[in-house]
Amino acid sequence: MKQTLYLVVLFTFTFLQGQNKKFSPKNGKIIFSVEQNVYNNQKLDSSIQVKKPVIINMFKEMYNEISLSQGLTPDTIALNKSIETKILPSLDLILDPRKTIKPAQKHIYKLEDSIIKYQIKTSPLDKNNQVTVINRSTGKQKNYTLQDSILVLDEFTISVPVKDSNKNLKIKEYRELTKNIKGFNCFKIIVTRTEPFFKPFNSIEDYVSNEFKEKYIDYLEPTSQQILYVTEEIQFKHHPFINLSEVLDKYYPLEIISTNGFIDGVEKKCTVEEIQVN
Repeated sequence: MKQTLYLVVLFTFTFLQGQNKKFSPKNGKIIFSVEQNVYNNQKLDSSIQVKKPVIINMFKEMYNEISLSQGLTPDTIALNKSIETKILPSLDLILDPRKTIKPAQKHIYKLEDSIIKYQIKTSPLDKNNQVTVINRSTGKQKNYTLQDSILVLDEFTISVPVKDSNKNLKIKEYRELTKNIKGFNCFKIIVTRTEPFFKPFNSIEDYVSNEFKEKYIDYLEPTSQQILYVTEEIQFKHHPFINLSEVLDKYYPLEIISTNGFIDGVEKKCTVEEIQVN
């Protein structure tokens, strides 16, 4: 009896160890599809109708505060003309995804021993020849153009962080909600986070008051939500849709549905289409 129990415990432990074992893929290919979807036109129309005038007022107040902080008199006539001719048309395009046609994007990772080749395509006939080559040991990126099957280094290279961090982030696990995606065991997590509007514009933030920030907090720091199905079987720090270290250090997402917390009725979906790695 003891031997039987011992074998059961040993088998269970070995099985669990195998289930939790991660591997870092060295070679192969991973392809994700990313697309934006309007799932509720009525919600989208209502959201735009409510928020567009608030955004215009916010812009006016921000312009006035920045002008006064620099000792300038706000030019109301020029401001209103700029809003009418430039800001409103641009705002319509930004807020309403139905005004622009954006085909689904294919994000292709080709893994080799020392490098990763990353490319974005919108269709099999897409002639985009831009390829980002990532050094696997250093994480450094270089952009190339594929010309007659030869990679030619671009003169201008812009690097983005492989992984970023967000202090205003919460992760809730639902391990009982599972899926098998392309042969990998996945479970559900929900990620909520805020993205400060002024994060890329630190110099602007210094010129607006705390009262302004508090008044428009829901617009300047919207809370987004992402529903992810993640696996713990893969350890890979490159992903086309999410680069948060809080996520990629623990999981690898194979399916994501994301709402930005700002405009209702719209979602982005990222799903793995192909994964052949070893």
